[in-house]
Amino acid sequence: MAEKMIGIDIGAGSVKAVILSRGFRGGHRILGVRRIEIHEAGGVPEALAQLFADRAFCGAVCVTALSPGLLSFRNIRLPFRDKKRIGQTLAFALEPLIQQPLDGVFIDYTVIGRAEPSEIFAVLAERECIRERTTLLAPYVRDTAVIDIDAVPLASLLMQRPGFPASALLLDIGVRDATAIFAGKGRIFHVRHFRFGGGTATGAIASTLRIDFPAAESMKHGELPEAAEAALREVRDRFLTELKNTQAFLLDRGSIPEAPSRIILTGGGALTPGIAEGLSRIFSVSVEKTDLLASGGFEIGAALRRSWDPAIMDQSLALAARPMGKGSGFNFRQRESEARAGYGAFRGRLKIGAVAVFIILLLGGIEIGLDDYGARLRLAQLKKESITEFRKHVPDTTRIVDPTVQLQGKIAEAKKLAAGMNNTTTALTVLDLLRELSALAPPELLVTSLTLDGAAVGLKGEARNFDAVDNIKKIFANSKYIKTVTIGSTNLMKQGTGVEFDLKVILKK
Repeated sequence: MAEKMIGIDIGAGSVKAVILSRGFRGGHRILGVRRIEIHEAGGVPEALAQLFADRAFCGAVCVTALSPGLLSFRNIRLPFRDKKRIGQTLAFALEPLIQQPLDGVFIDYTVIGRAEPSEIFAVLAERECIRERTTLLAPYVRDTAVIDIDAVPLASLLMQRPGFPASALLLDIGVRDATAIFAGKGRIFHVRHFRFGGGTATGAIASTLRIDFPAAESMKHGELPEAAEAALREVRDRFLTELKNTQAFLLDRGSIPEAPSRIILTGGGALTPGIAEGLSRIFSVSVEKTDLLASGGFEIGAALRRSWDPAIMDQSLALAARPMGKGSGFNFRQRESEARAGYGAFRGRLKIGAVAVFIILLLGGIEIGLDDYGARLRLAQLKKESITEFRKHVPDTTRIVDPTVQLQGKIAEAKKLAAGMNNTTTALTVLDLLRELSALAPPELLVTSLTLDGAAVGLKGEARNFDAVDNIKKIFANSKYIKTVTIGSTNLMKQGTGVEFDLKVILKK
């Protein structure tokens, strides 16, 4: 009997669903297609209730995805390739790099390169976010088997097509957000989220012409007044420049093997005027749009085909067709199941261990004298005092295993930093660099992180807006100590009060 799978794409503007029949021999037949506007339904829960009021969509196994805007991404290197060792080590390696406690997130990853050390692209999802998504879908589906990342299943499906290049960029542009997937050689290299969508362009037109959003949306694909065209071009080119800077940053750090030779567009926002032309101009590569039906492999009735819009529905189709096995992408639902199973196994081992400890203590109790007991109490007191002293000097450390060893490590790091940067220049010290950056930095700049790696300085901070970031780059570039300044990622802060950004500074020899 064929298995029914439903791919549900919950975007900012609409809920899209494709229900698919999978045969045992690998055939796929599209049984139903639905798109429901969220604002017309009254919200996401109401849109889902409206979708599943049609019994044809009920009772299937569900595959869905989360927006990258809800996730955190980190690149990290580990000195081995064994999957078991990576799984055991990754969380501890990521702990110093993340803000959340480890017990509040699920972690999934992919190995980017084939050589050692392993280049790991890790993704973190808050456990509460996964719980909310499964709770939202639970009344309607047989099981939520997969929770992936937007556009990743589509990229994975496209990579299976003949002729897919060694490096390509899949760009999914929605109403308010865009997702960039750098992929090739059968692997996902990187995922990046941008605050740009079709609604961003419409909003710029509406603001310039002082008209409402629906009126601006209807005008967007026609001939625009010069002022509106300029506003549209400004927000569009700002996004394309940020995307280009992201590619340059990933190339520089080796996260992608080469510049993408093909750009693939999908999503309703991809229809924004000038997007395809701008991408082709800035990246100097061919730009195409997705159409999974045209590439074959799916049966669909004539009536459904006539209403099919590839830019809108290809995401849902890729979700429904996504393989269930490990290694088919990311799956935070699987991580949730593993966490529950791991807790159950741990609880069983804990019971066995408790019995064993009790027997050992019972047999060894006679051997323990008062002197030994006093020594244990003294040791416990010393450990407590060591931890108290450690917290006094290193208050930001959340996990203390061996305070003596950890404090020695902190002292070694401080000595290395205090020794200056002798590997990069004979004249410049850390103090000189900090003094130079402090003198040049504008008052509105808030530096949140500064790292030194040879001749490279990584700087993370917060500024008022994107123009302020460009201004900071120009100011630092004029320093007598600095050779180049490159902007990495720039993202609007969640509170909407500014912009978070990364700068990579290369010092002069």
